[in-house]
Amino acid sequence: MSDDNSMNRRRFLKATGAATVGVGLAGCSGGGDTEANTEEPGEMESGTDTGDGDGMSDEGGEYQPPSNYPYGINETQVGEAQRVMKEAGYGPDNRFELDWLQYKSGAWQEMANTIRARLDSAYIDMNINQADFGSLLETTENGNHEAFTLGWVADYPAAQNFLQLVDPKNTVYDAEGYTPNGARMFWSEDVKGDEEIRQYITEQFDRIQNNPELTDEAQSTRDDATEKMERALWDSAALLPVYHEVDQLFWYDHVDYNPPGGMGPSRAKTNMSVSGLEGDDTVNDISGTFSSLDPIASGNTESGNKVMDMFDAPLNYVNGTVETEPLIVEDYTVSDDLTEYEFTLKEGIQFHGDYGEVTASDVVYSFRRLVESDNSTNTYFPLSVLDMEHETDDEGNVVSGSTGVEATGEYTFTISLNSPFGYALEVFAYSAFSVVPEGIVGDIEGYDGEMAWEEFSTSPVGCGPFVFEEWQEGNGGQFRASAFEDYHGGAPSFGETHEAIITEDSAKYNYFLNENADVSEIPTPQYDPELVTEETTNDRGQTLGTYGPLEGGKTVNMSTTPAINTYYVAFHMEKVPKPVRQAMAYVLTREDFVESVFKGRGEAAYHLTPKQVFPGGAEGYDSNYQG
Repeated sequence: MSDDNSMNRRRFLKATGAATVGVGLAGCSGGGDTEANTEEPGEMESGTDTGDGDGMSDEGGEYQPPSNYPYGINETQVGEAQRVMKEAGYGPDNRFELDWLQYKSGAWQEMANTIRARLDSAYIDMNINQADFGSLLETTENGNHEAFTLGWVADYPAAQNFLQLVDPKNTVYDAEGYTPNGARMFWSEDVKGDEEIRQYITEQFDRIQNNPELTDEAQSTRDDATEKMERALWDSAALLPVYHEVDQLFWYDHVDYNPPGGMGPSRAKTNMSVSGLEGDDTVNDISGTFSSLDPIASGNTESGNKVMDMFDAPLNYVNGTVETEPLIVEDYTVSDDLTEYEFTLKEGIQFHGDYGEVTASDVVYSFRRLVESDNSTNTYFPLSVLDMEHETDDEGNVVSGSTGVEATGEYTFTISLNSPFGYALEVFAYSAFSVVPEGIVGDIEGYDGEMAWEEFSTSPVGCGPFVFEEWQEGNGGQFRASAFEDYHGGAPSFGETHEAIITEDSAKYNYFLNENADVSEIPTPQYDPELVTEETTNDRGQTLGTYGPLEGGKTVNMSTTPAINTYYVAFHMEKVPKPVRQAMAYVLTREDFVESVFKGRGEAAYHLTPKQVFPGGAEGYDSNYQG
């Protein structure tokens, strides 16, 4: 790596605080049962526009968000919920029927039952429905929902990665010519009311996106816009953060296990987490449901860890920590304006099967698929997050071959962005940017394809440490992959990974209890805080200890890792009126739910942006909502 690039890297880390972020997590997650320390930013005057010219001023009588959390901190305000509903014309003879959709989770079911009982007095009849993760995602993307629960785990350690969830444009999943990657809120122009807030949030998010430079001034602008967006989000009640989770993993003594950092198992390769096994050659685990194993169509934690094992991207988060390192590349340089990236591939990297060596042409094809294929559900990352160079036709579709990635030699390629972005290297570690053999699927212009997309999506070919073997879909199914003996990073120390697909909490727990899984989470309904013995805290902020005795007298190892994530309740904005959303906010007692329902496995969330990446860290987070 060149000296200039190293300097750019140090400047980037200093400006973003990533150098001192202890942990993180990545992707879209379900109910929290299925699947954090920064530098202080420069001080700024509260409520002051930082002069970028893009944001909406708080002066001149224009919209101003509330200065502190308006619904009471850990207060059950049923009276206020009644008031806003009465003012909107609801009452005993005119009740609102609200459909609540959640991932299958005993803990979230318990919370939902409590909320339903409270809302009953506020003239809201809440119907509780559950779905497996894949069905929940499909339902909400199609707009067939009203209230729903989901979680977001960081793709890169910055507030922007969370706030893009509520950028109104990024919440409309039936828009033409745009693939969103936000919360499924459908916050369109058709929403009655809230237009002033909608416009304000849009402009504040634009301030964040339009000021990516590694300067104190740009950082101050991003921080100011973050705080304003979060406060305006309270006013909208469009999305209600519930809690920030900690990751807990449990494993038996026969596994030599190094628990992933805060980016979580979905951003860690199993061969890095598991160093060895006693008496077996297969690592056994548990999975929820998922819908695709194609990197460009994988968008949740359940498919993410499989993609991480079978594929390699240019860079990699080291065992789920926020530290990134080159993976299939051996060197890279970055232009001073953060828009041109030149990479050199390692030579001799082999694809699985008989697909030969990885070259720059494979990278170009893979990135083009991510941008241009109709099968891609992750275009948001190259086009909106990175703003990669590309051309569009009159209908807004990307022109074939216009994507800003080019092979400059057999092992060298360049990526061009329209505008600077400070987290590009972290994004290039995202599994959507994984490399596949050139021409294997004919879903972009110029390629007939060796496989239909449906075949590749269910039996993929990559260059990662594990080779796909089997996938039986749905609850009761399984996933298997075998060690790749020719892996460029060295063959894994064991022969196979196996994951049983189980969606019901008690079944997951019993599967682990019977030692059918070597490593597992323990669902919250089956978790007992009294069985925890904490022993040490390592330099990654993880607490290591033991858990037990379990039924039968066994004690297992345990790790607790703070994570950059947020679980929330959100609404279909075109279907659920603001008074109903506000009523929900008035009866949502976060601290109580974290302690009694989630058994202390997290922290109450009053912002969508977690403390680790909030301006000013934990102190800034608390002062922003407490006023």
